[in-house]
Amino acid sequence: MQATRVTPNAHLLSQHVANRSLTPMELLRRVRSQGFTPKEFRTICVAALVMLSLIVVSGAAVRLTGSGLGCVDWPNCNDDTFVDVSSKHAAIEQINRVFTFLVAAAVALAAVAAWFRRPRRRDLIVLAVVMLVGVPAQGLVGAVVVWTKLYPATVQLHFVLSMVLVWTAVLLLVRSREPDAANPERLRRPSFFRRRSAVVPRVRGRVRLVATWTALAVVAGTVVTGTGPHAGDAKGDDGKACTVGAARRFFGNECDVNGNALVWVTRVHGVVVWITVLITLSLLWLLRRLRHDREVLAAPITAWIVTALIQGSLGYVQYANGLPVGIVAGHIAGTTALVACTAWMWAVTTKVATPATPTDP
Repeated sequence: MQATRVTPNAHLLSQHVANRSLTPMELLRRVRSQGFTPKEFRTICVAALVMLSLIVVSGAAVRLTGSGLGCVDWPNCNDDTFVDVSSKHAAIEQINRVFTFLVAAAVALAAVAAWFRRPRRRDLIVLAVVMLVGVPAQGLVGAVVVWTKLYPATVQLHFVLSMVLVWTAVLLLVRSREPDAANPERLRRPSFFRRRSAVVPRVRGRVRLVATWTALAVVAGTVVTGTGPHAGDAKGDDGKACTVGAARRFFGNECDVNGNALVWVTRVHGVVVWITVLITLSLLWLLRRLRHDREVLAAPITAWIVTALIQGSLGYVQYANGLPVGIVAGHIAGTTALVACTAWMWAVTTKVATPATPTDP
């Protein structure tokens, strides 16, 4: 009996060591013949989500350091060079652009892994392709941002699209954890697009309401940023501060913050946030007697509340202290985390309607 217990473990250990010593070509052949395991695919999904979140922070660094026009052209940095790190602002913008290629690599790997995952899941392929298309689309929007010299609406769109990609990455990660046998057999069948609620209709409707108001809070926050002192670039076309060509704002001129407008858009943002919090509290109240639904939503709603408390605290602190760069950056990172928690909450409220076997390779 003792020998039968040791032998399988020894076999697994030797197999693990062999896998670790695979050359790149051997690893490629293994993936082509055996595919990625569900666990490996989830790891790749986590990596893609992390990269999509980090690019938001690096993009915020560009804006908060006034480096939005550190490169005045796209894809070239300027008329003379493709890459220019001759100044601090140009270097910061170039680092952000280079990081975009790393994000694209992570997302491309997720798409490839979705195709070579065993068993293959077409719902995961669709979400991975959405991200794969979204990243270059985001790059094009970034080009428009530069070409329009940080026109506030284009900068806002740039950030919102980043949130959409983070949302999609969270959906991909959550769906990848679903049992393979609970997914439709063919993409073209209507059952692929049909999911049923994992919670009672009242709870699902309240979660949708939380998601809607969270989205409104995020959009309102972009208006606050686009009205305040961190619009993106402090210098104009002549290289001097507060001249024509500096970053424009939703309200106010270049380098001229409209104090009254900033106060009012901040108040509107605050009201939207408090409405979102109240709706979430009503969701908690609704869950008090629904044990199953409470178990389904326990983890994401707890993460949402903790993130919202930290985010709200940062919001009030940054406003009271004149919007210091470090706290604003933390607030933007918190926004990304809150969107991810909202997507998580949204994702767990549904499941595949018709059980079926996964697709064959």
